[in-house]
Amino acid sequence: MASAKQLENIIKRKKAKLVKLNKELASEVAAVAKLEKDFAAQKKKEADKPKPKAKAKAKAKAKAKPKK
Repeated sequence: MASAKQLENIIKRKKAKLVKLNKELASEVAAVAKLEKDFAAQKKKEADKPKPKAKAKAKAKAKAKPKK
């Protein structure tokens, strides 16, 4: 079994690690929120843009029939 001092140090390190991970998690959540906002704006922008009309296909040229 670890001594009281060792356990105290372990608890301190674990709490410090937890604080660091919570900060990292908060920044990742903020990054995801920003990306979702940008995605929604881009999707709306693309929806507002007029769709290109299909070009009329060129008619196939008549092939010369082989002479027999």
